[in-house]
Amino acid sequence: MIDETKDGVPKHIFVPDVVREKDMFYYKFPRLGSYMAVKLEFNSCLSEMAFDAAIENYNEVDKLNIELEEERKLWIEE
Repeated sequence: MIDETKDGVPKHIFVPDVVREKDMFYYKFPRLGSYMAVKLEFNSCLSEMAFDAAIENYNEVDKLNIELEEERKLWIEE
């Protein structure tokens, strides 16, 4: 269920069938499926450089979305 590194630190936790797992806790009623938890670790995104990079990335994605929308309109017209 838990894969560990050489130091014994878990990489991730995977429960293949949550209904049959006795250690799972449900607030209301169980749901079918599996569960996976992964530890995400990063230094900080609360810097001016990170904020500027996020704005730049958003602008690039926005331009690409506009181009895709224009191509879609052209394709529909044909």
